[in-house]
Amino acid sequence: MRRLLISRLNDWKNKSERKPLLIDGARQTGKTHLAEKIFGAEAFARVHKFDFREERALHRYFEAGLAPEQLIKNLELHRGRDMSLASDLIFFDEVGECQGAVDSLKYFSEKMPHIFLIASGSNIGLLDSFPVGKVQVENLFPLTFEEFLIASEEDDLANAFAQRSRLLPVHDRLWAHLLDYYFVGGMPEAVDLWFSSAKKGTGINERIRSVSGVHKNLIEGYYRDFGKYSGKINALHIEAVFNNIPMQLARTLDDSVRRYAFKDVIAKKIAI
Repeated sequence: MRRLLISRLNDWKNKSERKPLLIDGARQTGKTHLAEKIFGAEAFARVHKFDFREERALHRYFEAGLAPEQLIKNLELHRGRDMSLASDLIFFDEVGECQGAVDSLKYFSEKMPHIFLIASGSNIGLLDSFPVGKVQVENLFPLTFEEFLIASEEDDLANAFAQRSRLLPVHDRLWAHLLDYYFVGGMPEAVDLWFSSAKKGTGINERIRSVSGVHKNLIEGYYRDFGKYSGKINALHIEAVFNNIPMQLARTLDDSVRRYAFKDVIAKKIAI
């Protein structure tokens, strides 16, 4: 699934010296897939992925010290293979799970600016510290409508949209896809399911049920994260605001501006 952010990743790769690059964004927006399966697979000889959520043993290396040369040696020994710093991509996935790995980005930036190091995570804003100014941050959002068109594999239509064609047949086809986009949204799993099931000849009702199931699972995941990262009382407040969003989006407070009104969203007292 092509993402427009890949052009900025290529610009980063082509620099003679570079800071580590952090792909930030909400969960399930495709950060890992973009770094490993699209950009990494196309632009590098090999990708060395280190998942700090899945491999807790990695944390020990960053607790022992943050010297980049020693960290590289430890990671090579951990994997049992050498890494070519001139042609391989080092990928720290779920880096927010290890504060030491996040802190190490500062030293990789200062002492090894010639290597290709990408990190990704969805809880970066909750960390105790972050190496401001030592990392190039790129945000990955859900698919835009243009990316949705690219995912449809209707190349002629995607090109016509990029060129802002005003031809009537183009308008008709774009309108049909726009209605689909309003329902499917831009989360990669939902988009992939929508188009892949269409290729298999799945009926529209079944496709709608399947995508709705993906939406439901994503929302449930957000609810779980409220409690995981914010504590019980704050989680209740966040959930109240989250549940109130659809009503707020539908309400116009004047003729031109939509504003989020917090009044009465959170009860004065919530029983615990």
